Formats: sequence, C-alpha cells, structure tokens
Amino acid sequence: MPSDPAIDLLRELIAIDSVNPSLVPGGAGEGRIATAIAAHMQRIGLRVHLQEVAAERSNVIGVLDGRSAGRSLMFCGHMDTVGVDGMDAPFTPDIRGDRVYGRGSQDMKGGLAAMIDAARVTAERGLEKGRLIVAAVVDEEYASIGADALVREWTADAAVVTEPTDLQVAICHKGFAWIDIESESDALGPLALEVEDFPTLLIADGTSLRFYGPLLPHAATLARTFEAARHAVLTPGVPELNAGLLAALHTVGETIA
Repeated sequence: MPSDPAIDLLRELIAIDSVNPSLVPGGAGEGRIATAIAAHMQRIGLRVHLQEVAAERSNVIGVLDGRSAGRSLMFCGHMDTVGVDGMDAPFTPDIRGDRVYGRGSQDMKGGLAAMIDAARVTAERGLEKGRLIVAAVVDEEYASIGADALVREWTADAAVVTEPTDLQVAICHKGFAWIDIESESDALGPLALEVEDFPTLLIADGTSLRFYGPLLPHAATLARTFEAARHAVLTPGVPELNAGLLAALHTVGETIA
C-alpha cells in the first residue's frame, strides 16, 4: 500500500511525548513537537514563525502567501495532549485497519497532521491568491495560553480549527469557566442527584452528579437556568456543569495544622 504523507506525519507526531505540563506535573510539554512541526513546515515550503508563549512552550505558525493579495484562511490546532495513565504504549503509533491508535491520535494530532499536509498540497499546487496560515498552539488542554497569545498577534478572515467533531462541521462552540467551590458539610459526605431529575447537569462519576450538602438546594435552579440558555445552533444546545474533582479536605471538628 502506498505511503500517505498525512498518516506518516501523524505517526511521527504521536511518537513525540507532548503531555501538557500544566495539566500533568512533569509532563514533557510541547518543546520537541514544536521543533518537529517547525522543521516539517519549512520542508514543505512554509515561512515559519515561532511565538514564545511560556518557557519552552512556543506556538508554531507557518505561512503560505499566494501569487497575489487576497483573503486569508487560518488552520489551527493544538500540540499538547492529556496524560497517559492506563496506556501501555501511548507513544507507539499503531495502525489497525483504517485507524491509527496512540496518545493524541484523535485529540488532536490527527487534525494537526491533516491541516499541515493540506498546506503541503496547496504549496505544491501553488496558491493563486490570498494567504494560508497554519497555527500549531500550546496548552489547549489546560488554560489555552497558546490560543490567547496567537490571536493577539495573528488575524485571518476565516479559520478552521481541526478538533475532532465526528466529521460534522461545527460552526460555533462553547466557552468555559473553572469554578472552585469549598463548602462545609457533615461527616456523611456528598449527597447524590439522580441524573434523570437534572438532565442538563453533566454526570461526574458515571451514575450521578454529586454536590456537598449546602449546594444541593441550588441544583434545580442551575438546571432551569441552563435550560433557559438553550442555543439554537450548539449541540448539545445547553450549558453543562462538570464536577471535575470532589474531595473532602477535612472532617468537621478536625484540627488543621
């Protein structure tokens, strides 16, 4: 079977550990993968810019200018991945049938490889008009400092973010906010909410979304508020609440040193 340049690039990217160090202490970060992507972009004829975002964490931006001025299009994707707990060989790309397995193969080194190889094909054929910008950014999995830095210095008339969407074109997306909540509770621990009672509150542990006692009365209000904010285009069309971590810091009456 003939080699596919996009798949070859994907396998190269999977083999590079780029676990987000802000998300996973000790993670390798994006240094090595940024170097590899920058070199590849140069080989295929793009003009490459490195945008330092934090120590050893740089966005890579490749630019292809057309023969004449025109509108600009940006392809954008992130280089970092989540952790690898529970994976036997996360950085060994494994082709099984028509799929490639490995950490980041879907989220989102597959998208990175696709957009970079699309730029290669465009460069080979020649861009008649306008500008193609290919941006590989850091830190999507934690705080999106790479995207924040990118939009401060780079603009385009339109953009395509190659995140996985089950091959369905998505024309908008939700924002997000992290909220830390501390509350006092008795020693009985968290109370459980039945999923069917609050369908717009996302499941935390597979069976129920759990709130500590003082927060329980607000669940119904949150559910009604979310339902009222339903969006006509987004799928799902309502805001979602994810309980990322539920932890008891200490029990009532315990002395904290």
